[in-house]
Amino acid sequence: MLILLSIYLLIKIINADIILVLGSSNREIQNERLSALFNYLEINNHSIKLYLSGGKKNPTSYISEADFMYKEIIKVYPNIEIYIDRTATNNAENFVNFSKWLYNNPTDKVIINTSDFHKNRAQHMVNSIFKNIDTQWNLSHSKCKWCWDAELVHLKNINNDINNALHI
Repeated sequence: MLILLSIYLLIKIINADIILVLGSSNREIQNERLSALFNYLEINNHSIKLYLSGGKKNPTSYISEADFMYKEIIKVYPNIEIYIDRTATNNAENFVNFSKWLYNNPTDKVIINTSDFHKNRAQHMVNSIFKNIDTQWNLSHSKCKWCWDAELVHLKNINNDINNALHI
């Protein structure tokens, strides 16, 4: 019986859902994303790993986006398994770095935690970079009014961003 329980727990750990949490240099947007993550974690108590992605976009920043998220998350969930990517400086790099990490950390499901205004661009990147990955979305509801317009500008550069990130 103990062996069966150990095997079951090992399978649950290996097959943990992975949440890719995308960073933001804007603290209000970042806090909205963290709030959405906390709501998700509160409702879903199964095995979950977090992949926090976001480097320093501004060289004068004292902390990476991923490190900021990590400090906030461990206050509430000190025992959750977390991987930190401090090197990604844009969304294309977030997804490329995550895809490389995912190769060695397989899962049945990936949940992408980002802002509502950001989903279309993120979905395009997922479709371009990942193959055969079941993705779900956990979206924050942003109060940012100008973000929707800014996304239209970012969408124009998306293919170039992806190509650059793939060739790093």
